[in-house]
Amino acid sequence: MVIEEETRDSYDIAIVIPTLNEEGGIATTISAIKEAIGTKYSFKIVVVDGLSTDKTVEIARSMGAKVIRQRRRGYGDALQAGFYFVDTKLKTTVTVMMDADGTYEPKDIAKMADIIISQEADFVIGNRFANMGKDAMTRTNRIGNKALSSIARRLLKIKVSDSQCGLRAFRSDLANIFYNSTLGMPFATEMLTVINMYHIRIKEIPTSYYKRIGETKLSPVQDGTRILGTTLRLMRDTRPLSFFGSIGMIMIAIGTILGTMVLIEYLTTGSVRRLPTTILSVLLIVLGVQTISLGLISDMIKNKNYDKRVFFSE
Repeated sequence: MVIEEETRDSYDIAIVIPTLNEEGGIATTISAIKEAIGTKYSFKIVVVDGLSTDKTVEIARSMGAKVIRQRRRGYGDALQAGFYFVDTKLKTTVTVMMDADGTYEPKDIAKMADIIISQEADFVIGNRFANMGKDAMTRTNRIGNKALSSIARRLLKIKVSDSQCGLRAFRSDLANIFYNSTLGMPFATEMLTVINMYHIRIKEIPTSYYKRIGETKLSPVQDGTRILGTTLRLMRDTRPLSFFGSIGMIMIAIGTILGTMVLIEYLTTGSVRRLPTTILSVLLIVLGVQTISLGLISDMIKNKNYDKRVFFSE
């Protein structure tokens, strides 16, 4: 008996849009995508809904989008669910992610697809700061986003100007490397870390950014704290020598300073009166050396594991 492979619809581009009560912007977003791409590429819009209580789902379906429901909650989970659907149910060359609130310019989708299809890069991300509309982002959010991007560049060696931009495109056959990642907003940073870890070619292009339609669901302080925490965790996991080495060097430096103070006192008075300081100095230096050793071991293990590039297979 011959078992036929499951037939999957083929498109040039799949556009994954996470939604949660976006009835104010979903229609505008879908219409703008259709107008921007036109007939240049064949495409399928996949809306991943997080149990909206308004008419988001009805509007999306009425406009021809494929709507799936995410099982869990969170921005990262919605995107992963969308990527998995595209990966297993469709045949596409490029997968794009963007928001449903009208903040991104759909015309940039075709630009990103051009870069990937021409094999100029495998992953393309936008830079919102290159062409940001008036009132598109509050001063606080602008400073926070730039700070997070700067931290990501320094700690994770992610060479992009806007690490939190939500308009991205990548080769569809890379989708599986993003599974089992963070469920919330830090997913954006984790995606870039994975891309960097596997040495996938990335390109950043200027993109427009407008004021959102509807109320924001982001919590700048809470989300920023989570992203920062994720950045430190990712540095620990992907650059363990730098992470543990920095901690170890700080311990050794403090221990050396304390030890120098004790030594000066001994040379001056001929006795050691600060016994607790002496013990603390020795402990810090020993712990510092052990921490650096831990970083070396972790780095060797990391290199051994990450050299094995695992992509989706049947």
